[in-house]
Amino acid sequence: MGNSRKSKWVSASDVGRASYCPHYLELKEKGTKPSQQSLKARAKGEVSHEALNRQAEDSRCFVATHLYGIDHPNTCLLRKYRDQKLASHTTGRVFISVYYAISPYLVIAARKLPLISKFMRYFVDCKIRHIQERCEDD
Repeated sequence: MGNSRKSKWVSASDVGRASYCPHYLELKEKGTKPSQQSLKARAKGEVSHEALNRQAEDSRCFVATHLYGIDHPNTCLLRKYRDQKLASHTTGRVFISVYYAISPYLVIAARKLPLISKFMRYFVDCKIRHIQERCEDD
């Protein structure tokens, strides 16, 4: 039929960017480079988006997800421990609140400095072994 243009897929990220800049897709198609002002605005938006994600991801274990992956058995074990043990008493709930306040920053630092990930993995692995030993005793 008369349409000689090939359809192109548009990524979800590009659709999101287009919601903030209606000309984004057109400019991208033309190969136009974004201005410094646009890059700064995008960076500010990405920081806001990341903060929103942190609020929405209470079901995730930031450090464990960074170290093992979102659905890894160790991550699931730590989530279960958080939900069944820590959340059941006041001190545990305080720990969870502090953890959610600082862990995203730990992960950001760990991504920049892999040595931090090694230290975190050592301590988290020790905690996992401790949890597993307690589960065997129960």
